[in-house]
Order: sequence, then C-alpha cells, then structure tokens
Amino acid sequence: MFDGLEASPSETLLGRLADGHASRAVLDHWRFLETTCEREPEALAEALRMGVEAKVDDFVSLVPASALGIAVVGLDRRRHYCDARFEDWFGDPTGHPGFRRLTQLAVRQGQASGLVDANDGAAVAACAAGAQAAAGWPLPGPVLEALAGGSGRTVLIAFAPSRDPSLALRAAQILGLTPLEARLAEALLDAPTVQLAAERIGVGYETAREALGKIQKRLGVRRTSDVVRKLMTLMCGDIFLEPDLKPVMVRALGATPAEARVGALVAEGLSAGEIANRLGVKEATVRGQLKALYAKAGVGRGRDLVRIVTEAGAMASMTRGAETALQPDSLTGMLRVAQAPDSRQVAYWDYGPRGSRPILVMHGAITGRTLPPAFVSAMHARGWRPIVPQRPGFGLTDPAKGDYLEACANDMAVVLDALRLDKVRIVARDAGAAAALEFAARFAGRLTDGLLLRPHAPGSRVRAAGTVTGAVKRLFVSQPDLVGLIAETMRRQNHTDLLKEVTLRAAANVAADAAIVAEPMVLTSIVRDIQAISARSIRGFAQEQSLYVKGWTIPADLGTAPWRVVEFTEMPLEGLEEAYAGLPGVRFSAFAEGGLYPFYSHPEELAALVAG
Repeated sequence: MFDGLEASPSETLLGRLADGHASRAVLDHWRFLETTCEREPEALAEALRMGVEAKVDDFVSLVPASALGIAVVGLDRRRHYCDARFEDWFGDPTGHPGFRRLTQLAVRQGQASGLVDANDGAAVAACAAGAQAAAGWPLPGPVLEALAGGSGRTVLIAFAPSRDPSLALRAAQILGLTPLEARLAEALLDAPTVQLAAERIGVGYETAREALGKIQKRLGVRRTSDVVRKLMTLMCGDIFLEPDLKPVMVRALGATPAEARVGALVAEGLSAGEIANRLGVKEATVRGQLKALYAKAGVGRGRDLVRIVTEAGAMASMTRGAETALQPDSLTGMLRVAQAPDSRQVAYWDYGPRGSRPILVMHGAITGRTLPPAFVSAMHARGWRPIVPQRPGFGLTDPAKGDYLEACANDMAVVLDALRLDKVRIVARDAGAAAALEFAARFAGRLTDGLLLRPHAPGSRVRAAGTVTGAVKRLFVSQPDLVGLIAETMRRQNHTDLLKEVTLRAAANVAADAAIVAEPMVLTSIVRDIQAISARSIRGFAQEQSLYVKGWTIPADLGTAPWRVVEFTEMPLEGLEEAYAGLPGVRFSAFAEGGLYPFYSHPEELAALVAG
C-alpha cells in the first residue's frame, strides 16, 4: 500500500509519472486512489491523461499452452532446457541459425524478436530474452530453474498456434463450422491450394469448394485469407491484437513502410487491384511490393501472410506486456461466435444441454464472462440451459459500431437466432441491467421474464459508497469524462498480482466473498475471468459506465414480460425500488450475503432463485 502521503496527492502522483509508471501510480495503491478521488480529482485526471499518452505497455495476455515452444541456451552454446514442442519444431536450439542470431541480439539488447524457420521450412514468430526481460512470460518451473542456473542464459520462445491442429479445430468449432468445414478450414491454414486442402482431408475438389463457400457465407467474408484471419484471431488466445499491422510487418519481417501498407490491406482481405485503387497506384507496383513482402515473410500467398503476421503481432503483444499467462483448460461450456448483420463478431458461452429451458445470464462490469461449474450443475439439475453473451466491446465480441445499447439488444437476438431459440428468460447483474432492459424494449416478444440482481440504476446513485469500487464510481459520477481514461488504465493494469490484491480487498467487505476468494483456485478463476473479458478491448466497459453516469433512462415500453428485482442486503442502493417501480409486473426481494461473487459463494441458493 502507498504509505507516503506527506506530499500533496498531486505532487506525489505527478512525481511518480516521471518514472514512467503512470498507470501503476493510479491503480496499484487504492488508498491513494480513494484519497485523490475526494481531494484532488484534477490531479488524478491529469495523471490518467499522461499515463494513457505515455502508452505504457502493461497489459496481460492469455495464450494456449500448446502454441508455445520454449528453450534455454547459454553463451557457451549449451542447451540447458528444451521442451518437446520446441525440439519437434526446430530441433537443437544451439545449432539453429535463426535462434543463434536472436540470442546474440538479446545478449546485446535484452530482448530480440523475429521470424525463424521451423524444420519443415515454415516461418514461426520467435523471441529471445534474458531472465529480467522475460519476467512476465509464461515460464514453467524447470525453465526458471534453467535460467537461474548460471549467468548469461537466454530463454527462447516460439509462438505458433497454427502448428497445433487442435487449436484450429477448436476455433472452427467456436465459429460454428460443421465437422467437414472445420477440417477444411484447418487444412487451409497451410495447404497451398483448395485442391491440396481437399486432398488432405479426403474429399473432392467440388465438395471442398462448396464447403468453402458455406464457410465464407457463415463468417460474412469473401476470401480464404479472411477465413484464415478469423481462425487465427481465435487460435492466438485472449490477447490484445494490434489493430494496425504495419508496425508488426516492419519489425518482424523487415518490411519497408510501403510494403507494410500493402500487406496490411492484404490482411484486410483486399486484392492487388483493390489495393491499387485504394492507394491510387498502379497494380503492377502493388504486385511488386507484395512479392518483396512475401519473400521477406517466407510465404507465397495472402493467407500465409495473414497467418504469420497475426502470430507475429500476438507474439509482440505477449512479450512486451506486463505478463502472459496460460489460458485455463478446465472451463466448462462451449465458447461460440456468431456474426451480427453489421459484420461484427458476437461471442457467447453455451453451457447446454440442448432441449433445456434457455436462460441468458448477463455478465457484470468486469467479471462473469464464464460461470463456475457448481452454479452450472445446479442450473442443469433444475432443467435450465445457461447462455452467457459477451456484450459489445467485452471479451471476444467486437465493439459496437453505433449506439451501444442497440448493439447489445441486437447481439442478444443474434445469439438466440444462432441457437435457434425463440424465447428466453434473462438474468442480469450489476451493469448488465441496461442491456437486458433494452432487449426487452426491442424484442419484447422473445422475453418470457427477467431478473435483475443488484442492478445499477439511473442517476447519480452509488452502491457501496464506502468501498474502493464505490470511490471509483463516485469519481465516474463527478468526472464522467474520466471514464475512458480509467478504463484504458485498467486494461493496462490487469496483471495477476495486482488483480489478486484488488479482488481480495474488494471481497473483504462481505464475509461470503472473503471466504470464497480465500480459496486459491477460485481467486485465480476470478482473476483469469477479469483478464479475459478485457484482454482485447476495454471499450465495452467504458461505453457502459459512461452510459450510466451520463443519463441512462429505463425504456418506456418494455412489453408485458414480468420482472423481479433482487437487492443484496449488505450493499444496498438507495432508491432502487423507486427507480424500477415501473417495470411490468415487478416484484422486489432481497438476497443476504450475496456479495460480489454470488455465483461462486452461493451456487445452489442463486440457482434456486434464478430458476424459480
């Protein structure tokens, strides 16, 4: 905790800015944040602005373990560690020219990245670093021991999700492809032509062409490279993917700015002719630049370029952030992705089983992307099928292109259409209330009934005003223009140790919360949930919080489906019944000791309430 408050908050905060730790100065020390919120909001605002402008890379990535190959080598060119994947992909790291080059650069620079050739000739994104530079990488115990075993040792890490067929098939499953379509999509990652992809999976060319057309229609794309891009963004994990690929091509491929500009447009799915029209140059010029770029990347087609640049961009994010963690592999349910009419991606978790009564469970402001197994089992036992849609700008769902609440409602309808469901019950917690009510207003005929758990409310009301989260909410209300700045700062400060500290502190106000987060597995699950929901974008959080503090009102026409509003007695919100008194058939009730994590702490009781 921050103990030195002898200086004024503004002097202390801005003094720490000089050290380049603006985000950490604001969010690491919660007592300081609470004090600054009340005493000097202008100083906090200035610190946040400076922190965001400084572009401090302090975010966390979650990646699949099977996408990584790791080795440790010494200056004496001895191998001190090498996992099976690395050896399978590259052989002995001490004799590999690409890794020898990266190792030499890392010794001089601390860290170096680039493309290296695998045993089969394919280019793979790789990085080399000393122990200090690799402190945030997902290194298992034996790797850390090897690094600590002597001076001058370097860890080598290769990131190649495209080399794991299971990741491609899982991504295809998430996209809702049929088994045949999934096999074809996986083959297209590295097959030179559709003909060879068809031969690889044992089907005829015409069958493959027909399947490819269905894939493109389902995903709302035009070209094979677009299909590859959709697959690769899912295969890379919950990781911040740079929207601008040009710097990635310059750094990883050695591309010129002109080549990188053309390559970025290829990654968007444009043909050489379309790129020429876009840039106002001759098509022959574009083709020449593409030929040079393909040579530098060691590829021969646009979709291969998309694959390697996506992996290189993901590698750049994970090796320069504060921390990279491995994705949990024990999650229940099935992650799915549907395509909205506006070409946006809409993600959701479906916990099944088919045939049970469907219920949409809306996540909170920063948690609830997934549901704990105990709650899911309790819902299954009562005959319900939980489905958790990720709202626009949360998790893997693309940000809204226009009105946020309209996108929320439309996305929920997209999920129902994808699952071929007509009507549904909705349970929304906290900040999810506005989205649930917008769905009721726009799709009244598709709602059977709704339940709001400890909902936010219109106006300047602040729940749990005496807590850390209450202090931040007060700041939002008093300084609404800071919402976006705080959201971006939060995205950069989601490393594990800090989130564990924040979670433990937030849980201390309610006995049930404190008891549940004292269990290490639960605490880690909550932390990973927060990291995954904000890894790619924080726009959803920012838009939603701005919505509440800038004058959200409950829709006037909500149809006839009845609602129930449940208040949590240990953190009440003044005026809640008055705010929601106009809901159709509304009933109010209380839930004791629900806290912040009721799906974990009270799975049976909450399931009984939600299913009742």
